Amino acid sequence: MPSRASLPPQYPLPVTSIRTKLVVVGRPITGALLSLTAALVAAKVFSHSQFRVLVPLGFVAVLIALASRFGSIVSVVGAVLAAMVFAYFLFPPLYSLRVDDPAARENLSWMVLSAIALSYLLFPSRKKSLH
Repeated sequence: MPSRASLPPQYPLPVTSIRTKLVVVGRPITGALLSLTAALVAAKVFSHSQFRVLVPLGFVAVLIALASRFGSIVSVVGAVLAAMVFAYFLFPPLYSLRVDDPAARENLSWMVLSAIALSYLLFPSRKKSLH
């Protein structure tokens, strides 16, 4: 196996430490779990509010904040998880993924689309090409 000094600087050594691998895998999972938890809290807090239809649009700020810390893929996964949580716990009929209110359906769609678009526009991928 070549030593670090013999490799050209543009080719980093592969990740070999188990701890480093756990950090690489654990960060997105942590971000997705934070998104899921925040969506559950928001659904509980706003479940009886007259503004609950607007909750998905405000939740975009949470998803963008998570994207800034954990990466764009967390925002994508978090948006899908949050949409499912809001459909299930926030909008009638409760405990079903079906949403009867057209405005709530539209806001869920806008939340997912805007979270994906904004996270990739504001926080592009940090991976560098080897070519």
